[in-house]
Amino acid sequence: MEKISRYILVFVGIITLAIILPEFYWMTFKKPIRIPFVLYSCVDNEFMIQRISEKKWIDTKGKEYSREEYEEKLPLMFSKQLLASGTMPDSINGVALDMRAISREKSFFRLKASDIDAPVPDLYPLFESRSGRAQLELPEDFFRITWRIDFIDAQTNKILEEKSQMFSAALFQKGFLFPAKKISGLPTPRKSCDEGYLIVDSKDQLFHLKMIKGKPFVKKIDLPEGLKFRQISCVDFKNKDFYAYLISDKNEIYIIKQDTYQLIKWPVDGYNSAKSELKIFGDFFNYTVIIEADDHLKAIALDKQYNIAGSYTEKWPVQEQLWEGRIFASIFPAQLSMTSDKSKFIRFYFSRTKGYTWIILNLLLAAFHFILLKRRKTRLKNHLADMGIVAICGIFGFIAIHFFQNKFFD
Repeated sequence: MEKISRYILVFVGIITLAIILPEFYWMTFKKPIRIPFVLYSCVDNEFMIQRISEKKWIDTKGKEYSREEYEEKLPLMFSKQLLASGTMPDSINGVALDMRAISREKSFFRLKASDIDAPVPDLYPLFESRSGRAQLELPEDFFRITWRIDFIDAQTNKILEEKSQMFSAALFQKGFLFPAKKISGLPTPRKSCDEGYLIVDSKDQLFHLKMIKGKPFVKKIDLPEGLKFRQISCVDFKNKDFYAYLISDKNEIYIIKQDTYQLIKWPVDGYNSAKSELKIFGDFFNYTVIIEADDHLKAIALDKQYNIAGSYTEKWPVQEQLWEGRIFASIFPAQLSMTSDKSKFIRFYFSRTKGYTWIILNLLLAAFHFILLKRRKTRLKNHLADMGIVAICGIFGFIAIHFFQNKFFD
């Protein structure tokens, strides 16, 4: 029994060291990768690149600009600065500029992998969409969707039966099949208006639900056959052009036009929602879609009809390819962590080291342990398990078996 307890402690030690040692190594030697800031210029129809760490402003051909020249190439992004300096153009490409229209069309959207692999709430507030008030007010009840939609009074924790039956019936009449797989909205009063929620039912059908004058409004949205959504992110842009960005299970990007409910697929490829970060900058003329991965950046410019106006790709070496990564691969066979920048869940994340250079250190440590056993004149067959642990787990196993020493054999 004591022998089993010792190996349990060795196992716990290996797990702990596999978390602590690689993390300490990267804290000491890891250098952050400076991702360039890329935007599409409506003046030159060219991508402009800002390298923040180098304080350089260039275009895709490598031509350098001063900071002021760079800002003049992106007048819709730096309109306040250009107005202050008196260099804001009156028109671009023959289109007269109106500051209210520029402000109305400006938008920004960001979606990280950790925003998708994240906990979801169990209760949601449903605001009154036409309250007549200047500002939205939090309701006194919250809803959930299980075998039906339940509205629960926040103060008494009791189900509001009449309201629940009314909204459940409205959903059922539109063909909603309970329960809900996904509920997406903006559950905050800090928005210009309330447009309710986009809800995916158990058969991957998409519905729009909101409350108007205390009554349910339900709209079933037609989808192509087989289309399923991994993520739905509702937005509240000033131009009220569309309700949400939707990411399919094939990493395609869609939008739903406001009021008409037209589903439009953007001609954007190369996005991996599980590993990449998505940024979308909108202005009066274009949308700039930026996909940031560990080893590359891809920027795609779309016009207002969602046609591709240009694209730009830049690559850089990943951490494993740099000298600190190669040294890491020679020391550690794997890395274990409790957190990940790709998820908001706390759990074990295991990543095996690429390549097999770590085997050399594993064998050297096993040989060193063998020499120590020979010097102690112990029977080797009683320590075969420890030898195997060192050969497989490397430095993690070597430290663990020596911290919890094998004292059960002479």
